[in-house]
Amino acid sequence: MKPKLCYVLPRYETKDASHFSHIHDFLSKIGVIFDIYLIVEKGSKPPISVGYTKAYLIKSKFIFFRIIETKIILLRARLSGYKDFYIHYSFFSAFFSSIIVRVFGGRVFYWNCGEPWKYKRNVFREIFERLVYKMVTHLVTGAPLLADEYVKHYGIKRDSVLVMPNWIDLERFKNTLSREDARAKLNISQESKVVLFVHHLSRRKGSRIILPVAKKVIDSFPDTIFIVVGSGPDENFLRDEVVRLGLNKNIRLVGAVANRELPDYFIASDVFFMPSEEEGFPRVLLESMAMGVPFVASDVGAVRDIIPGSMMENVIPLNNVDSFADRICLFLNQDSITRGLVAEKLKTHVVNYDVSSVSEIFVKLLKN
Repeated sequence: MKPKLCYVLPRYETKDASHFSHIHDFLSKIGVIFDIYLIVEKGSKPPISVGYTKAYLIKSKFIFFRIIETKIILLRARLSGYKDFYIHYSFFSAFFSSIIVRVFGGRVFYWNCGEPWKYKRNVFREIFERLVYKMVTHLVTGAPLLADEYVKHYGIKRDSVLVMPNWIDLERFKNTLSREDARAKLNISQESKVVLFVHHLSRRKGSRIILPVAKKVIDSFPDTIFIVVGSGPDENFLRDEVVRLGLNKNIRLVGAVANRELPDYFIASDVFFMPSEEEGFPRVLLESMAMGVPFVASDVGAVRDIIPGSMMENVIPLNNVDSFADRICLFLNQDSITRGLVAEKLKTHVVNYDVSSVSEIFVKLLKN
């Protein structure tokens, strides 16, 4: 008989543009080992697949009734024999699960991977989050560096914090279009230099620094196109600034793109740009490496922990416009042979983060 696991996911969409789409691949892998009861807080109810034997979508629209329904379904899961709860980011589900296992026994594994201490929160939320970190059986995060930071900022015991890296399914990044075909599909000139940004359009993810960096790069390489994939609170700001600065020919704001369509954008690009102010374990870097696309990224979160040692010079101090632009220009000026060698290094390194390898780490964490 398979061990039972209740897995709580904040959102499920078949064409998700966020990192949640990678969890579908992960559930398929661990579903071979575990009897999974999947609870989805928002979105659509997933079809029963190899990844889970039961699935439930929280249906209530109003927050009060959503809370009640969540408590009931978590309790039902526990009374059905699901002693282990794995909560992906949801503080409320982590809180209620922790109360339930205190009464009926069991364990709560709570995934949180970021740098929340960098941003001021209201008093209630700050108190509540600190309480949840201490209530769960184990906090799970993406890298040892981040584990140490959670301990430092939230006063939790180091031995209660587990480390498991993020993952991607490398098979999704193998059978892709050629660079030429991808550019033709996306209506990008074969001669253009292409810089790609993929993320939520917000200050935290560096959207305000895209255009200052782009201006400097375009001064050196006038045919450069910056493709900005994503949506968020800064989207209208960026559109207005592109017009004001006269960068319409060089900046393309394409909006949100389903995660499974991103390989076309990566293979069409010369360099990936991640100027985030805050990160945990950024999957976009794994995606970039899987496609053999060199990156220039902020020195935040676990970035240095997850990239090849030979790529450390691509990690730039926060908001350093000149250094970002200089490093991007270096990659845009690379010859095809050097670009090919870099691509092979990246593809070799990212094998460590394939979903098959990380699912084995997950199984060991729960079994131990």
